[in-house]
Amino acid sequence: MIKSRSLQGLLVVLFACLWQGATAQSLSFTEKDDVDLTQECATFCRPGVTNKSRGRGLLLERTMVGDQNLAPRPGGIEGANASEVDYIEQFRAKIKIPLINAPSLKVLAGYEYQQEAVQFERIGYFNQELFQSLNGKALRTNKYSLYINKSFNERVYGGLRLRTSYRGDYQQMMSFDPRYATFSGLAAVGFKERDDLEWGLGLMFGRNFFNTTLLPFGVFNQTFSDKWGIETVLPVQVMMRYNFTPTNMLLFGVEYQSSSYALDLLQPGTQGMTPYYFRHAEIALKAVYDKKIYSWIWLTAETGYLIPRRARFDNTIDAAYNFRARTSPQPFFRVGLFLSPPRDMIK
Repeated sequence: MIKSRSLQGLLVVLFACLWQGATAQSLSFTEKDDVDLTQECATFCRPGVTNKSRGRGLLLERTMVGDQNLAPRPGGIEGANASEVDYIEQFRAKIKIPLINAPSLKVLAGYEYQQEAVQFERIGYFNQELFQSLNGKALRTNKYSLYINKSFNERVYGGLRLRTSYRGDYQQMMSFDPRYATFSGLAAVGFKERDDLEWGLGLMFGRNFFNTTLLPFGVFNQTFSDKWGIETVLPVQVMMRYNFTPTNMLLFGVEYQSSSYALDLLQPGTQGMTPYYFRHAEIALKAVYDKKIYSWIWLTAETGYLIPRRARFDNTIDAAYNFRARTSPQPFFRVGLFLSPPRDMIK
């Protein structure tokens, strides 16, 4: 089970009080949970299209991922060598606090805490010691972000996001040990053709445990009618949107997801803990339902299927113990609450 919930709850309540005292929020437009900034301005454009999905100023979210088979790469995913995951439990809390809220410039500071634990039902012969030490272990992520959004005129705007993350199995809620650190940044330019159409291009830089990457991406958002629209961050996400009303909507589509951690695990054939890097990636086929329930408070519920793309364990001392695992698809369900301010609070 997820630990330290009382401490997490106190932290989230404190952040909520700070956030509600701020006047507005704004984000780089390259994230799915950007705030909707569609209100017209005489001089400066505002990222977002009509009826776009709402931004999350404060988010509390719980996820359950279903059972899964885990086996050595050369073999099948069933049999004596395979292990069975009963479920994966996740908790996430995030907040974005506005620092500057001007018509042409918006700056936010963001913090996110996530914790997940893998619960095994059966551990097979393959890497038995390693999976036993992973079973039930809290895998934590702390993210610290800075968002800058600048409108240059009535049509063109730019976005910048800088982020430092600490991902691993550290015992305390936070850790700044360089071993767990990853760094990323992205910059993008957007063009708002009209209220119902915007597009953009950007470049993302990332440096993690495994490598350094530099990837281009594109953004395309369009509202076709009062009911239908599309929201994309290419090539990682394509979501169709159906608006029952402006405050009651369904999104469905496909998204690429990945996570990585620095861990201490039992190396097969030894008694001591060995540093490992663990990363996994999936393609999520999903549907998301968002509904305003009162004032700033929104409900979000998400369900779908995770199709595995990669599961890899890298021994940082001896590469002979590196291995890739084969995994089976998993269903998942996620539910949460978030706060989203009224549009007229955003300059």
